[in-house]
Amino acid sequence: QGDIYTIVNDKDGRFFQYLMQDKHGNIAGELVREFKVATQPEGCVADDKHDRLFIGEENRAVWTLDARADEPTVMTQVMPVGEHLKEDIEGISLYQTQQQNFLVISSQGNNSYVILDALPPFDYRGVFRIGFNTATGIDGVSETDGLDVTSINLGQPWQQGMLVVQDGRNRMPRANQNFKYVPWSAIADQFGLTDINK
Repeated sequence: QGDIYTIVNDKDGRFFQYLMQDKHGNIAGELVREFKVATQPEGCVADDKHDRLFIGEENRAVWTLDARADEPTVMTQVMPVGEHLKEDIEGISLYQTQQQNFLVISSQGNNSYVILDALPPFDYRGVFRIGFNTATGIDGVSETDGLDVTSINLGQPWQQGMLVVQDGRNRMPRANQNFKYVPWSAIADQFGLTDINK
């Protein structure tokens, strides 16, 4: 279709979906859909290839629903808070190639990241933490609010893409929060994701 949407949320649980339009040289948003989770929402990400929206509800679960504005807002649970995913759920992003679709979730409650298949039945692939690299003086990661991931070849050592995470407590050296970069290949090798075809 070529339509562009912006999806934002509020602390009361509401999500708002706006159709972005060019109005005489100015960008304007028209509210086309609204939906709600029971408690505070956090990150969300759209899977444009499969018309799917993933949303995080901070202390409860990750949910999915149809991303198309003219479809019902029926939500399906992808993963609840539990053994692998801890409160608080924060950033969510998608790693996608022609063959692969993975959802990466910040599990802030235990400073880890959960990987799931981004297609039903949303199989669990693994959980990991980002630790210290003392040789280069880089500290580990904690209190991650936001993250993003890409599969674009960014050159050595990022040929399979990169995960970027916000580090809420920077300890080496002690300073304000910053961002840490992880080659996707390191994650893929750890969990055997390189040759998975979907």
